[in-house]
Amino acid sequence: MTNEALRRVVVEYLKAVMQKRITFKNADERKDGAERMIKEAEQFKFLFKKLAAGENTDRLCGSITAIAEVIKLTDPTLLFLEVTTLVSKYPDIREDHIQALLAVRGDASREMRQMIIGTLSENKVSYSGTTLPIFKDITVPTITMTTMTTMTSMATAKLLK
Repeated sequence: MTNEALRRVVVEYLKAVMQKRITFKNADERKDGAERMIKEAEQFKFLFKKLAAGENTDRLCGSITAIAEVIKLTDPTLLFLEVTTLVSKYPDIREDHIQALLAVRGDASREMRQMIIGTLSENKVSYSGTTLPIFKDITVPTITMTTMTTMTSMATAKLLK
């Protein structure tokens, strides 16, 4: 029961991050935010390990830390490598999660996002299902071309008034 409580806490935490409730404007904000995420993951790990009498909390709390490492990265040229590591650790992570994560970072160009997603799609890691998936319960808002066109049309109409 404690493990399920931890799972729910981690899923809700990651949902908040992925739903772009925060966006970082520069490297310092990303670093500070990521360090806070890592600290909070450690606090969750400590608390739930105490409550669960030593039950392993590393994988669930590690997902927050892994996301934080992608956010904290200062060299955008290494972003692909860090995302690849994330996907290999958590193969149930989907393309929309990666898109949302890169959007939260706030510094990944459109070309870089497309290159990362394209390469990951080509080299898809198969999910064996041996561990309980974390990201399957995390939905992220997606911006489709229709939504973007509608938003652009609305903005244009307001400007023309």
